Parts: sequence; C-alpha cells; structure tokens
Amino acid sequence: MIHSVIILPDAPDGAALLARRAGDTVEVSRGDVAALAPLLSPGYAVVLPGQHVRALPTDLPDRIRGAERLSVARFAHEDRLATDPDALHMVVGGGNPAPTAVVAPDVMDAVLETFDPVLLLSDFDALAPLAGQDVRLLDRVVSPGPLGQAVDPDWAEGDVALLDDDTLARAVFERIDSGEALNLRTGPYRRRTQLKAGPWARVAALALACAALGLGISVADARATAAQAEQLDAQARALYQQATGQAAPVNLASLARTSGAGPDVSGAFLDLSQILFAALSMQQNTKVERLSFEAGENALRLRLIYPDFNAAGDLETTVGMRGGRLATGGVREQNGRFIGDATLTADPS
Repeated sequence: MIHSVIILPDAPDGAALLARRAGDTVEVSRGDVAALAPLLSPGYAVVLPGQHVRALPTDLPDRIRGAERLSVARFAHEDRLATDPDALHMVVGGGNPAPTAVVAPDVMDAVLETFDPVLLLSDFDALAPLAGQDVRLLDRVVSPGPLGQAVDPDWAEGDVALLDDDTLARAVFERIDSGEALNLRTGPYRRRTQLKAGPWARVAALALACAALGLGISVADARATAAQAEQLDAQARALYQQATGQAAPVNLASLARTSGAGPDVSGAFLDLSQILFAALSMQQNTKVERLSFEAGENALRLRLIYPDFNAAGDLETTVGMRGGRLATGGVREQNGRFIGDATLTADPS
C-alpha cells in the first residue's frame, strides 16, 4: 500500500503538497520540494503537473496485448502529436478505448533524477475521484479524470472548486487504492529493483548467493566459503519465513539456481521476485505456497493461497501497478483454502 504521495508544482520555485497516511488518518503539508522529499516513506508515489502530460483515448483492435497496444497507439495518434510519437514516452491503459498518456522524455528524466517512486501519475488521473468539476491544485487548475487535463489558472474557464488539501489528498489515495491509475513508470522508465527495497529482494539475493557459492562461482578458501554459505542460507531462510509465513524449502537455493544461469537470468529473477512481493505486501492475506523460476521464459511459476475467489483478480491489478503481468488460472477451494496457479512475467509495454 502507498502511504505517502508528493504532488509537484508546475513552477520550479512553487510549493509542493505532501500527503501521508496511517490508517484513516491523513496528514498534509505544503513546502519546498527539497524540504518535503526526505519525508516520503519507502514505496511512495509522485504526481506530475498535468500540463506536462497529454491524455488521449485509443481505439484498439480486439485481441492485441502488450507491445502491440503501444504500437497501435503510436500509429493512431501520429497526426495529433506535434512530434514523432517514437520520440515520446507513451503509456497505454486497459480497456477499449484505452486511456493513453504521452510525456516528453526530458520531463520523465527530470523527475526521476530526484525521485524513485513506485507510482508516477498525472494530476488529472490522480484526482479522478473528483471528476465532474474543475479543481484548483497548487499552481494550476485540473479537470480530473483519466482523459483530463491541467492548465494554468489564467487559461481556466468556468467555475473552479477550491478544495482543502485533506480532500485532495484523500482523492489521490482513493485513486491509487483502486489500482486503476495509469502508472507512467513503464518501458524504459520501469522501476528497477533495488536490493534494499524489500525483504524479498534480499531473500532472492541471498538465495542467489547460496547458489553461486554452491556452484563454485566464488572460489574463496573452502572453509570460509562453507561458513559463508551457511550464514547466507540461515539469513535467507529467516527472510523467507518472514515474507511467506512458512518454513523455507529444504533447497532454498533452487529458487534462484537455473541451468547455466547468468547475470541476465539472475536480474530477471530478482526483478520478478520484487514485483511479486511488493504486490503481496498490499494484499497481505494472499500467500505463496510454491515458487519456481523458468529461465527460458523469464517467468515465475507460482502456487498461491488466496483469502477468497476475488483475490486473484485483485492481485493481477496490483502486480500490473508494479510493472509486472500476472496470468492467473482458475481458483479452487481445497480443505477450506482457495488455491490457484499463476505465472508472473515482466510487462513488455
């Protein structure tokens, strides 16, 4: 779950809005970006001024997915954009017509030089729960909705609602919790896994280290290597149990070891593991019963235990927010538990 959000001003010297929540309590404050940024909790969201994001509806042919959706959107909007669509960062949402966001790469680069958010949203999308009224937000006026816009106050027409910061912040959190907001961190801007970002990234790293030590990749002194392997194995098992609530499998290193696994395979395993367990942290009643990595497909094969039949769909949405794609099979009830198999891959879009 996202616990903190920073809404950026359009003007470089303008005030930002920081929103943090704990349970039903939301705390908001305004100030300089540099002063508020250190107050963000891990796994935060950043909201961009809508003047830098263009929203367009895209009519898509049936049965196209992933990269094909992006290619169709680029072709469909070529005449409506002032520059080559291949030179722009484009994100295509779900549904048909699909909400499509277009951003200049220099805007993305500028934001990501300072921030490393889990979610990067346009302000009009983030305020979608307030659709139906134009809203004053910091130094601009926003028309909320997935296909909304933001303009300078001098360009606004008609009535503008002046809402308090608490109402604005709660609307943003509501949109984030819905899982329907369009995350601009896709493709070349997809968030890369940081080993310090969560306990399961550390489990994966430790499991890989155990595998490397067991395969003789680390050619240290035999006694030192054995001692290090035992220490890493103990840490990995403790972290595995903390993340899943179950005892670690006998061969924990098999989670990471693949035939001839190289750096690319290891990186894919770490990325997918982090996506999975970041998503599970938002749905803590869903547990992993079994996990394996298919190197040839760069995919995690999973058996999951859900709290109910609807949880599989919810997890698909949450994984999508994290930059992955979860294909779930049927959920069956077995001895009072809801069990289903799934495959997790990186989102190619």
